[in-house]
Amino acid sequence: MKKITSLLLAVLLIMTLSMGAFAMDSYVIEQGDTLYRISGKVGVSIEELVELNGIENPNLIYTGDLLKLVPDYSTMELNEQLVMATAWFQQSAEMRAISYQTFNFAKVLVDMDLADETVTAETRAIVVDLDETIIDNSDYEAWLIGKDFGYSSSTWNPWIQAGIAPALPGAVEFLNYVADQGVHVYYISNRKVLDDNSGYIGTKANLMALGLPFADEEHLLLRTGSSNKTERRTYVEDQHHVILYMGDNLNDFLADFAGIGVDERLAVTDQYKAEFGKKFIVMPNPMYGEWEGSIYNFNWGFSPLEKSEARKDILRIWDH
Repeated sequence: MKKITSLLLAVLLIMTLSMGAFAMDSYVIEQGDTLYRISGKVGVSIEELVELNGIENPNLIYTGDLLKLVPDYSTMELNEQLVMATAWFQQSAEMRAISYQTFNFAKVLVDMDLADETVTAETRAIVVDLDETIIDNSDYEAWLIGKDFGYSSSTWNPWIQAGIAPALPGAVEFLNYVADQGVHVYYISNRKVLDDNSGYIGTKANLMALGLPFADEEHLLLRTGSSNKTERRTYVEDQHHVILYMGDNLNDFLADFAGIGVDERLAVTDQYKAEFGKKFIVMPNPMYGEWEGSIYNFNWGFSPLEKSEARKDILRIWDH
């Protein structure tokens, strides 16, 4: 029995070493290996192997040691990918122009609806998301750059409670114009109320400081359970004629977009193409969103390296 057990252990050890030898990110040094031979096997230069593994003497390596074939990749490095999107969102005149353009166009739609005598509803409303639709949280995204951690409730909640997010260009003017026309504004957001109500308190204080209308318990519908907004949208629709919806995430409009892959999201977007610019108004958000989750197939637990690779793998590349 001991001989059989020893044999099984030996087989398992050989299998483990063999699997390690051909792993994508590491290699187990075999008897007789040299860096030259390993380089030929794995397609990584000798110089890279030396640098990655801190090898002092390239002629001195040991059987059984594990060699890294790819560099360690930290959340801090992944956060560097936020730089261009955040810089564009904060500082480009193009983003500012898009924001003005969006709210100008939304005003046209509201005016058209107000002039439509076939609409018999006594009360009209619009439904807007908050983050990156009405208010700008890019300061928080910029703060993550240079940090070795990503988004989490432990850092996001204090940002909400601070209540200092600025409004997007044109948002305050548009929403106050809407209110002046007797149209209700409902804010449906997946910001969490939180057990101590601080999420609601911070958000309400932020809206009031910006001078936004209808910043009250009836109209500020934050998340208390599921992130699915259907129930909250239905609540508004049951009481009002909803002129339009505004959001930066397609889930702000329909649950059809939730939890599906990149290709499926594109297909559903095509399915509803007639609604965009008519009932649905989309604000650009290149920093985060459901679109990012779809790239990972919603495996948010991916390592920083896996997230970076998934982002690059989805790109269309010029083949010349």
